[in-house]
Amino acid sequence: MRAASSLSLIGATTYIVFAGFNLIVAFVLVLSFGAIATPVVIAADSALECITGFFEVFVEGVLSVFEMIGNIIGSIFG
Repeated sequence: MRAASSLSLIGATTYIVFAGFNLIVAFVLVLSFGAIATPVVIAADSALECITGFFEVFVEGVLSVFEMIGNIIGSIFG
């Protein structure tokens, strides 16, 4: 879930930069941000933990996307 949310957050942000802001992209952006931030906010004790926890979960999601790509390439050339 974290990997999909991180990937959709990156994709929606990139789309906003190049094509502009519309309703569908805003909906994807809010959903992906909510999916990443909700568990962090529930588990955090302070505002600083919320911020650092969000970035930690985001980076873990991005790294898991690269891990999946590496596993796919590794299984092809195995």
